Amino acid sequence: MYRVRLTTFLVGLMFLVVVIVIVIGKGISALSPAPVRAVSDRPIMAFYYPWYELTDWTYDRMSDVASPKYSGGDDETLKRHIRQANEAGIDALICTWYGPDETRLDTRCRRLQQLAAEEDGDLQIAIIPDQSAWSSLRSVEALTQALEVLERDLMSQPNYLKFRGKPAVFWFNPPSLGGVETWQQLRDRADPDHQQFWFGGTDDFDYLGVYDTLYYFDITWERAPGAAMESYNERLDGRAPFIATVMPGYDDRPLRGRSGHWRDREGGAYYRGTWEDAVAYHADGVVITSFNEFFEGSHIEPSEQFGDLYLRLTTELSDYFRANVGQPTDPMPADPTPSPSSSECRTFSETGYQVCGRLLEYWEQNGGLPVFGYPIGSQHEESIEGTPTQVQPFERNRLELHPDNARPYDVLLGRLGADRLEQAGRDWETFETVSEAPPGCLYFDQTGHRLCEPFLSYWRGHGLTLDNQQGYSTQENLALFGLPLSEPHTETLSDGKDYVVQWFERARFEHHPDNPEPYNVLLGLLGVEVQDAQQASCCP
Repeated sequence: MYRVRLTTFLVGLMFLVVVIVIVIGKGISALSPAPVRAVSDRPIMAFYYPWYELTDWTYDRMSDVASPKYSGGDDETLKRHIRQANEAGIDALICTWYGPDETRLDTRCRRLQQLAAEEDGDLQIAIIPDQSAWSSLRSVEALTQALEVLERDLMSQPNYLKFRGKPAVFWFNPPSLGGVETWQQLRDRADPDHQQFWFGGTDDFDYLGVYDTLYYFDITWERAPGAAMESYNERLDGRAPFIATVMPGYDDRPLRGRSGHWRDREGGAYYRGTWEDAVAYHADGVVITSFNEFFEGSHIEPSEQFGDLYLRLTTELSDYFRANVGQPTDPMPADPTPSPSSSECRTFSETGYQVCGRLLEYWEQNGGLPVFGYPIGSQHEESIEGTPTQVQPFERNRLELHPDNARPYDVLLGRLGADRLEQAGRDWETFETVSEAPPGCLYFDQTGHRLCEPFLSYWRGHGLTLDNQQGYSTQENLALFGLPLSEPHTETLSDGKDYVVQWFERARFEHHPDNPEPYNVLLGLLGVEVQDAQQASCCP
């Protein structure tokens, strides 16, 4: 009987101890803050734009608008964005900054960092000094001074983003400041010991020696889903951290008109595919273009057209990335994508015309929409220099099929610059010429013309792929544009405004100073102009 009572007592005592432990544990849990997500060593970062005012929200310049509409300087707006980013699994917002002397964005980026530190969560802040859009920053001296302020005031805060243990600085459109030598001067002055980690937004790998790694800001120009990251992986070749770009889509046509472009969101399928690429290539970091760039239609922020779909997708896909990155998956498809056959076509709903086979392949591989524009007619036969030739007109050029030539010369570009001048009764051989070019320019003695900024950077940044090597050679630039036929000069274009233009054998370069770089240099719609002139002359 004694043993029974003792056993009962011991069981009761043990039960009491368990209850006390549970109660105490619950008390401790209630008093302790919930654990927060630690910032990953493979961070997920999103470009963030604090520049909006209530008057900006208009479908005249945007394909979609925020819901709710807001001012970027409002505390409640900033807090909402911080909460949304935290909940979506974003580690850092990259705040666009015009330097310490431009008070509007400077104040908003600083306030974003302050409020992020006060909110629950681990959201970090990084800065992208945008010298391409703010001319006062566009010098080595100005950027050096700006970086001193950035290092002193923002990088010194605990919630400034660090990558590989160093404060992160993002850059965009490096030619707006200068070439590799200019950027090396900046690095030598502002960060000679490489105490910061510089992300360079460019596909020109000559800059890799200046920046610590490169990233692609916009991948929606890619010829097919996944092509941009495949090319980036091949060109990076393990020399620096792989920073994957993910995007929901793109649509800047309301802002930029016919010079803009569009990538269908496909109900979220395109966005999902870009995240799958980030996992497949074991990305060392991810940049989302963008959290709230509504002018370019690349936003994931809740909006009138999409609701909160893309924030919910970001939550799902950021979790997917963290759960799978680094796993031993094959980053490349087992079979290479075959070249388009003659039966493969793409219909462009914007103009209703179809492009097929080799012409479609050439269009996709050599610049696509920004270089050639949309098709404005069907493939058909014309007499080119006395030979029957299959051709197809596009907004900015004409593609000619020459199957007897070896690749890549089986497709040639029309001389639409020369053709359009001839149509207008202008003999380019009578244009004023020069005998030399100033430093920093190119000179073409074949036609007696020079090529300088702002057109030179655009020229060097585009070309036909002839040797499968990274970057473009002068031969590849010439293959796309031809020789200059004029000096830069002012002309009145079809919109009734005056622009500085320069004519080339196959193009007309136009300077649109009101556009942000790199969209301040556009190619004229010569295909449209030539076709309109032909129709007007034959069919009044």
